[in-house]
Amino acid sequence: MKQFDWQLLDADPEKVQALMRAINVSEPIAKALYHRGIFSYEDAKQFFCPSLEYLYSPFQMQDMHKAAMRLSQALERGERIMIYGDYDVDGTTGTSLLLLFLRELGADVMFYINDRFKEGYGVARSGIDYAHQHGVSLIISVDCGITAVEPVQYSQSLGIDFIICDHHESGVQIPDAFAVLDPKRPDCDYPFKELSGCGVALKLAQALCLLRGLDIDTAYQYLDLVALAIAADIVPAVQENRILLAEGIKRAQANPRLPLVALAKEAGLSLSQLSTSSAVFTLAPRINAAGRLDHAKQVVELLTTSDSALAEQLAHSLEALNDERRDLDKHITQEALEEASRLLMTYPSSVVLYKPDWHLGVIGIVASRVVDHFYVPTIILTEVNGVLKGSARSVPEFDIYRAISECRSHLIQFGGHAAAAGLSLKIESLESFRWAFEQVCAERLTLEHRTPKLEIDAELALEQITPNLLKVIKRFEPCGPGNRHPVFIARGVRQTSEARLLKEKHLKLYLATAQSAVYDVIGFNLSHYYALVQNRDMALDIVYSIEENTYNGNTATQLRLRDLRPSGA
Repeated sequence: MKQFDWQLLDADPEKVQALMRAINVSEPIAKALYHRGIFSYEDAKQFFCPSLEYLYSPFQMQDMHKAAMRLSQALERGERIMIYGDYDVDGTTGTSLLLLFLRELGADVMFYINDRFKEGYGVARSGIDYAHQHGVSLIISVDCGITAVEPVQYSQSLGIDFIICDHHESGVQIPDAFAVLDPKRPDCDYPFKELSGCGVALKLAQALCLLRGLDIDTAYQYLDLVALAIAADIVPAVQENRILLAEGIKRAQANPRLPLVALAKEAGLSLSQLSTSSAVFTLAPRINAAGRLDHAKQVVELLTTSDSALAEQLAHSLEALNDERRDLDKHITQEALEEASRLLMTYPSSVVLYKPDWHLGVIGIVASRVVDHFYVPTIILTEVNGVLKGSARSVPEFDIYRAISECRSHLIQFGGHAAAAGLSLKIESLESFRWAFEQVCAERLTLEHRTPKLEIDAELALEQITPNLLKVIKRFEPCGPGNRHPVFIARGVRQTSEARLLKEKHLKLYLATAQSAVYDVIGFNLSHYYALVQNRDMALDIVYSIEENTYNGNTATQLRLRDLRPSGA
């Protein structure tokens, strides 16, 4: 059972008071805004009213003018263009966006998505050969390509120009492509560095509209796809991303495109209630299931079709794949947790697990679940054609990419970033790698790394929850990394009714203080507190956020329990 370190965040009292006066909000709200970098009336205006007018010009991105000119030229000449996308939500939505956008402009455009199991991640020679065979003269990659030095050289040698739309960190050498659009490339001065891959594709579409004098909504009509990518790819929900996310969700709610309607119907989701959370936990897994277990091209086929019968058929196929993915995930996670509990007795600072029949498409999810359970850096490996391939996930603030790089002598290849990575190694290198990785983690992993933090914005007693406060809390949406739901602490609260367990794992409480109304409280996966709360006389300190819960058409305020303790503990 994880023990959280509760951290009530500090806030400058003078700045908090100034913000309270400037926008007429309560102290808990002002503190929550302060922790999100909101210090003035103008900051608050942009935060509470995210608008497309605040977007940066796409031409501030390195190589954008060059890329838009080349794409415009391809349209004028009737050249065949191929969109080369990654197989996850970000890649498939970005590919779909450019396909739909360019088709509307009359382009001769096709697409290519790697087979995860045969080609792996990134730009592959096989994809470039496919383009060459089909008479393509311009390739545009989405959510991949920034490290594709050799494949881009190969493409150029075949007379195919290459435009990269990516958002990952570059290597030492940037590919010699016709244009490289990536806000994270070292020489790019674009003001916002955290766009999704689909977001970079949108910027290219936006630039082409400006260059050719087109209605900018020709690009913006696909903001629902961008919102899905931002939510699913877990990029920070701040600044431009938050604007794109807010506008995309709004468009999906008001005028949902046919493919998303079909997908949502299979999932039992009403798009009028679409949120960041439902995009992440309901739509994204179904889209990702194709690339994990089969081939992601069917996602692009779904997202770009105008045929309702085909949309329903493809959405049903994704639903079936997601059911299969869920079963695999559950089975492999259970095996991994049991094996990890044994292994941690010998290797206490890391988890490196291998089983030859674990499915390559779900080991990344499993690695995340193991990290969540044991809170140590975790690598899950399986076997593909005699080679071990794996996914690595980390605890916050521990750079797993750096840790793996220090063990590179045991590996065939690796890549990734601080929080997640991929790697491959020979079977006979497993034990030596496991030992080397454990040594690095044991040296670098501090007690602070091993203790999950629960950051709290402010104290908020239950009787301070007013209708006006609820209205302001709703305007913190859309939330996500960098703009999480405001989290509060209430002390000395008591139960008014007997606690319940839902599905044997979720805790349901009914809490109030002496002066407040009774609130329904749901604590997901907090069943381990059930025995503690049997004593209804015990006062509790709770960490919580506030949300709305809609059930059978009725909407009510609900508290989302993050953690609890006996009062004063």
